[in-house]
Amino acid sequence: MPSLHSAVHIVGMTTPFITPVSLATCVEQSLHLSLDGFDLPRARLYGISIVDAEGVAKMDNGALRITFLAEHGDVYELLESPTSAIVRMFDAAVVLTCGWAAPLNEDDDEDESSVAPSQHPKRRRVRLVVVVGDGGVGSVLRFADTPEDIVTDAGVAQGSLADAVTNLWFDPRVVTTRSAPDNLNA
Repeated sequence: MPSLHSAVHIVGMTTPFITPVSLATCVEQSLHLSLDGFDLPRARLYGISIVDAEGVAKMDNGALRITFLAEHGDVYELLESPTSAIVRMFDAAVVLTCGWAAPLNEDDDEDESSVAPSQHPKRRRVRLVVVVGDGGVGSVLRFADTPEDIVTDAGVAQGSLADAVTNLWFDPRVVTTRSAPDNLNA
């Protein structure tokens, strides 16, 4: 996987350095302004085209073109679908999902840590935007109870979703097809 310090790939252009977190923050802000709430029933996949690289860091309106590609009720099935490979035609991919978050192992209380986040007494509704491109992975969390605040991650998140997003961009599935019979190739 490339270092987080490599530049985002834009065909035919020389661009200023765009970090995955700055790209994720710009994308999330744009989606935040256009989405209604934190209750999307399906995960979404978008392709990102960078229109104004300098505008990304300033979160300028119009710095990005965000193209909706697909959605699915299961984020992992969305990312593993062979049709999701189309996202690599863009400068970056974005995965958007909503759900419940809960504290992990707070005060080592086993009763609370074994409860599903949606049933936890301290649950919070969350929207997650994960961006992956040639420069790496960055993500932004926004909670429904504090919608003006964001939490960013510069690609250090671990787990099955982090792996699935990374694999979407850097380790695409290979799909093989049968070759045509020899008499058709004549």
